[in-house]
Amino acid sequence: MGSRMSIRKRLFIGIAATVCISLVGHPALQTQKHAHTVFADTVGAGSFTSGQRVTIQHKTAFFPGALSKNSNLKNLKVSYYGTKGESLRLSSVKGEMAFFQTDSRGDLWLPTWYVSKEAANVKEISPLSLQLGSSGNIFLAPGSALKWPTSQTGTSLIAIAQWKDWYGVMISPSKWKEDYQIYRPAMLWVQSKDVTARKSMPGRLLAGDSEVSTDVVRNLTEILFKRGTSSSYVKTLLGEPQAREISRNQEPRSGKPMIFGETWRYEQRDSYYSVTFSPSGKLTASEWTIPAAGPFERSYSPGDDYEFTYRFTVMPPLKTIEAEPNWRNQGNLNHTFLLGANEDVLLLKGDDGGFSGMHDNSSLYAIDRRTGKKLWQEDAGFGAYTAVLDQDRKHVTMFSAYDPAIKDYVARIRHIRLSDGQVLWELKPKNEFGLTMKAAANTIIIDEPLNPNETKSVLSVLDQKTGKLRWKKTLSGEHRLLNQGSDDPHVLIEQNGRLYAYDPDTGKAVWNNKVGNKFMDDPTQDPYFTGGYRYDPLSPADITTRWMLLGKEWVLLNTKTGEREGGYPAREMERFEVLNERYLLVQRALNGQYFSGATAYESLLYDGIEDKVVWTVEGKAARAVIEGERVYLTLNGIPAAVSIEDGRVLWKMENTAAVSDDLSHLVGSSYGVLGRYLLLSLGSDLVVLDKENGKSLGRLHNVITGNVDLREQDARNGALNVTDHEVLIGTVNGAFIRYDVEELMKRLDEL
Repeated sequence: MGSRMSIRKRLFIGIAATVCISLVGHPALQTQKHAHTVFADTVGAGSFTSGQRVTIQHKTAFFPGALSKNSNLKNLKVSYYGTKGESLRLSSVKGEMAFFQTDSRGDLWLPTWYVSKEAANVKEISPLSLQLGSSGNIFLAPGSALKWPTSQTGTSLIAIAQWKDWYGVMISPSKWKEDYQIYRPAMLWVQSKDVTARKSMPGRLLAGDSEVSTDVVRNLTEILFKRGTSSSYVKTLLGEPQAREISRNQEPRSGKPMIFGETWRYEQRDSYYSVTFSPSGKLTASEWTIPAAGPFERSYSPGDDYEFTYRFTVMPPLKTIEAEPNWRNQGNLNHTFLLGANEDVLLLKGDDGGFSGMHDNSSLYAIDRRTGKKLWQEDAGFGAYTAVLDQDRKHVTMFSAYDPAIKDYVARIRHIRLSDGQVLWELKPKNEFGLTMKAAANTIIIDEPLNPNETKSVLSVLDQKTGKLRWKKTLSGEHRLLNQGSDDPHVLIEQNGRLYAYDPDTGKAVWNNKVGNKFMDDPTQDPYFTGGYRYDPLSPADITTRWMLLGKEWVLLNTKTGEREGGYPAREMERFEVLNERYLLVQRALNGQYFSGATAYESLLYDGIEDKVVWTVEGKAARAVIEGERVYLTLNGIPAAVSIEDGRVLWKMENTAAVSDDLSHLVGSSYGVLGRYLLLSLGSDLVVLDKENGKSLGRLHNVITGNVDLREQDARNGALNVTDHEVLIGTVNGAFIRYDVEELMKRLDEL
């Protein structure tokens, strides 16, 4: 065994190029020592005219400048590849280099040989490890006059192509990530006569027993993989993946049938690599996820290959946890959120995730809680819709502004039975725009503007069961309807510095309070707001007494009696989450002109009973849940546990983020507390943490999560919900998933 290992070590000297692979379906070609060579400079400047269209005959690197004998081969700064069959308009030729000016990619250079008919005969081969003589040279193209000594690259190289008695070899950049750019390997050429040894590389580069460095594999995937590469080729090169999952939706057009393929995950100790295939097994996307050496960086794509990305994570790579759900419901829109439920039915929102809320399609649908079977669905197209459940949670009232069936705006209010989708009554308001729908005890409240250019509106209160009008009231001037749901005892209207409570049956005023003039915009109306209450769709809490912005203060108000039970000053640079009846978790911006524009934050725990700040921590603390003597939260997006008594950070998930990094955008759900475990949507993964110490145990298999712009409250309330018996998870590939708590905990205990 010792001699075998020593041989293996000798094989991996250099840039790990002496480790190599034999690929099924891509056999290495035999060297043709006596073949006639067509020199690269025979298609030089004299063969072209300015403005001529030329066609690339084989995949090649685009260089940002013309190469010369003084070029540093380890610093070619290649971002773009030209593909076979790509047509370009030539600007000029300099020696053996063709120059192109493009609108989207800037100035590009490539060897003229790649637009010659000879280049069409290049053959892709299984990667070979080549050993070159020290006196050999690296050539721009077969027969090129432009060459460099092997001292620039080293004598160990990997061949990936062959043309007659020439090998195309991979030249990798010494710095592949620099100045927010990804630099890619190029292919240059060596003569067969300069090769002193060649060896097929062993297969399964990302298998558990592979000794090939991640950098070598990463460069090979860059230069060998492209859109359309077959899954069989990927498997031969990389080996069997550690996990196979249903891909994200590959149909970019909303309203078209969703398209799913497979995503394979190769999970290494120092990174992981995912590749996604179409239903026919052709490569459509890939992503290298690599722990960052320093602060957080956004994802990058090399050149314009936007489907081939690099993600630099400040958290350790996650291993996949195999755990089978009870059921998986597949919706027809990308994003799924739980809105409400009763014992038998789950009510969901579907959304296509259009950027900044400009979606093309959304839906309201119900699924059987035991089986996951869809019961019914109402589509709302790209119009807004509102859905409120009645008190017994057997029905939902839906306002929608657009009817996708007739492709026109039609305002409709429909009262729908959850069990079967039966519409029990329907109304059609006059206005599609500006209408607000709320609910109070057994009533539906409609605030409908009389004229889009005026502030006057009509408030109509309808019987929830029948849709019949109970009473109406004309409202003039600026006002706010402050109802939250069907459990509210009164209709609540703030107007002219006072808050009025009206009996939902008769419309008579029950009480009113002076609250003062408007001090600032209500942050709860900001679509990016993630604070306030977390509403549990499965078992909503009684919030008859709740916090609301009234004048210059946040008031803890008993909405039944109108009594003030607490207060907290309203400040433009603060937001807060309501943790329970006693505590507020307040985020405070420390700089900038507005809250969301700050670069530094602190967070404090406010005790409403004692009317004091208990503690302050550095950073933006959010998504908090209290359990016992701990608060589980995220600090600038990093999961953490804090002592409720003194704010001491008990643990923080392992990370390399800088103090100033804010990763809050990665958090796609609230916490789910599962026995001694915590669940949280973090980036694209549903992560499992040890509740005691914050150690990451991995990610749940085939659960693709994420955040989506302007659906922050939907995600906070309905992306992850845990009861004593079930775990319910919304995803970003249209699935909604149910796990049995006992079975999932048993699986996690085995880890």
